Amino acid sequence: MKSPLRTTLALAGATTLISGCSLMNAKPPVPDDWTPRGSVSALVAFAPGGGSDRSARVMAQALNELHAGFDVNVENKEGGSGAVGWAGFLSEKGNGNALLVAESALNTLPIVYDVPFTYRDFTPLVMFAQDSRMVLAKKDSPYDSCADLVAASKKERIRTGSSGKTGADSLVVAELEKNGGRFSVVPYGSTGEVLTGLLGGQIDVAPAGAASAKPFLQSGDFKALCTLTAERYDDPVLGKIPTAEEQGLDAEVTIWRGVFAPAGITDVQREYWINALEKALKSDTYRDYIAGDLLIPANKSGTEFAAYLDQYDKTVKEVLG
Repeated sequence: MKSPLRTTLALAGATTLISGCSLMNAKPPVPDDWTPRGSVSALVAFAPGGGSDRSARVMAQALNELHAGFDVNVENKEGGSGAVGWAGFLSEKGNGNALLVAESALNTLPIVYDVPFTYRDFTPLVMFAQDSRMVLAKKDSPYDSCADLVAASKKERIRTGSSGKTGADSLVVAELEKNGGRFSVVPYGSTGEVLTGLLGGQIDVAPAGAASAKPFLQSGDFKALCTLTAERYDDPVLGKIPTAEEQGLDAEVTIWRGVFAPAGITDVQREYWINALEKALKSDTYRDYIAGDLLIPANKSGTEFAAYLDQYDKTVKEVLG
């Protein structure tokens, strides 16, 4: 049974109700040559400083560098593992000057919790990046691979950290448990807190993204037990880490990052933003972001992005049970 998040979402729901009343006022039709004007909000449903926030600021910068007449500003509305911000975005229905920068938790959150939205309540524009996770342990850990880890977890209590309850870290745990592992999950508020917990010995292993993990691997504080990628990283440090599949485990985690508009926008507005974002994906700002954060570039737009989300949702439901 899903866990309720209604208390956390009360404020967002009230905002949606108030906004719904304003929709009763008639609006002029959107012209065929519509372009955004003035301030455009790019909502991030997480705190500043994380991966979602950074991706939103990169996309906002790329859009602002390439287009005149409007200014994209990132707005952070955190709470409920993304639920507060995403529920609040429902109230932007029909607003062509509102964007949402989201990631794979938009699929997983409605599977685990009772929230008033799914990814289908928003208009998919462009998926711009993919990411994955690896599993880290301290350098003196008795585990040298994810295969070792899964085998040991059947005999002893192993604590793993997790940033949030519905994000990529939860998928890592689910994939390892699908292979027979059993773990005690210690929740943290961010990847930084997870890695601090690993350094301090509060947990035994930790899932982490490539960009967060690499400095600790270079310093020798941690070792990587495996990646959850389909193939090894194309990187002099991370490329030495075997995948879980190479170790005989059926385990892979893919995380998407993308941009949405509210429901109810016109085809003209939707096509404008798809074209603008596709142009942004060709910018130096975007390419530097992909390289610096060790991400996989991706470009799925409109209906192709929507089809990807449908398939991803089906896969995640199978993983999370």
